[in-house]
Amino acid sequence: MPFWTMVFLAARMAIPPEIYEAAAVDGATGPRRFVHITFPLLANVYLVSTVLSTIWTLGDFTVVQFVSGGAPAMSSDVVATLGVRFAFDHARPQLGVAAMLSALPMLIPLVVVLLRALHMRELQL
Repeated sequence: MPFWTMVFLAARMAIPPEIYEAAAVDGATGPRRFVHITFPLLANVYLVSTVLSTIWTLGDFTVVQFVSGGAPAMSSDVVATLGVRFAFDHARPQLGVAAMLSALPMLIPLVVVLLRALHMRELQL
């Protein structure tokens, strides 16, 4: 959470205050300024953070393994811990590899769609 807070804060501070002053002169209120100025200018940051967060969540082994160890009843497994469990605890490395690679059909299209959307956006500071 601190990383994302700093990323969004830095992106928000990069927006020139003159844009907000011009919007205030035009009569834009707080919610309208956010919808029409802040959000479109931060859209690229939202897309990049979504891709990074998805990749990091799929590979988040240490938190689940060291905090809960899969307990209760192995209900808190993520893809990374499930692959390690199959490969080493059950001595079935082929299932471990299959569990780890099962995330690729979901991850690759997500990354492609988000990067295309990022590439198509023309709004930049």
